[in-house]
Amino acid sequence: MQARRPFFSCSYAGNRYSGIAPRAAALLALAFTAACGEAEEAPKAERAAVPVFTTQIEERELVQPITGTGTIAAQKTTDMGPQVDGIIDEVYVRVGDRVKEGDALFKTRAIDFELQVKELESRVKLARAEMRNAEREFKRIKELRSKGVVSIGQLDKVQAAYDVASAQYGVANAQLEQARQRLKDATVRAPFDGVITQQDIYEGKFMATRGGGMGGPSGVVQIQKIDIVGAIVNVPAVHLSKLALGTPAKVYIDGVDEVYDSEIHILNDKVDHTTRSIEVRVGLKNEDYKIKTGLFTRAEFYPPPRKALVMDRSALLGIEGARYVFVPDQGRARRQPVEAVQLDAASVEILRGLEAGDKVLTGPMLGTLIDGLAIRIEESNSGETAPETAAMLTPTQTGTR
Repeated sequence: MQARRPFFSCSYAGNRYSGIAPRAAALLALAFTAACGEAEEAPKAERAAVPVFTTQIEERELVQPITGTGTIAAQKTTDMGPQVDGIIDEVYVRVGDRVKEGDALFKTRAIDFELQVKELESRVKLARAEMRNAEREFKRIKELRSKGVVSIGQLDKVQAAYDVASAQYGVANAQLEQARQRLKDATVRAPFDGVITQQDIYEGKFMATRGGGMGGPSGVVQIQKIDIVGAIVNVPAVHLSKLALGTPAKVYIDGVDEVYDSEIHILNDKVDHTTRSIEVRVGLKNEDYKIKTGLFTRAEFYPPPRKALVMDRSALLGIEGARYVFVPDQGRARRQPVEAVQLDAASVEILRGLEAGDKVLTGPMLGTLIDGLAIRIEESNSGETAPETAAMLTPTQTGTR
């Protein structure tokens, strides 16, 4: 008895339909031939290993910047008010003016002080003359007393008159010095080199030295010292242990193209209980006055480096909370769960799941891997797939579509 051939045998297909119409037989034969070809190629595709590359876990010293935002502030800010009561007679500066220490800023009307100085100068002259007369009389009577001509009582009386004249001269001198000081104080001068940043009062306004009275505001102009400015930056308090005086910093300022290198100069001990942030101050040289107070600033602080396991970002798969990589294991891909955090666009830090020196799989076919799939590790000097190699690694070469 003749053995029965399988229905899908390629050699049998032509004979089976030899009795039908030639055109139909040709079409059926072509279909069976194509099916037989695919059936024979499928085992080869399933057995093909997926080409991959590897990257190694490296231990590096990382410096992760700590970022904070804040505002540029002047080194000193002073509202300059009058030092004597009176009408503001003249303001010598305007907003935007740059002044040197000792430059006149404004002047209170000084005519009354000038007249008072003249009056007291005359009073001093009179007191000096009276004192000298009393002194001469005292010396004369003292000499006569030594000769026994006058009594002790007369000598005491003359000495008392001399003491009174001497005291009156001292009082007049003190009053004159006070008047001269008031005249000097009528002109208010810059206490330091700086810029005029605000003017509240103009000529003709009566100003008192005590704020809150009829004089109103206590400041005529505001002066700021900005040859050195401070970046006052708020940083989350969770980073407090990483920051200290002298920690290097880079400061970026809105409207200023330059990046400033500096360090922490002041670390406020007070933590803001509403924002849970700490205030950090960074000094910046500003000799050309290019940096203006009030500008928004961002600062990056660089604490001491720490050791970390770093991996190429392209090897990491999965979603947040379920990250994993594939590692080579005797010619096959093995799925390895990991904990990782992003460092930058190109790298991640491995917190758990891998050790320094471990190799993980990467490459353009990484997304097609499953646990246990056969792999073929390709060599690459750069650790990345060359463009022409990547173009050749199409899904059909791995038996997948």
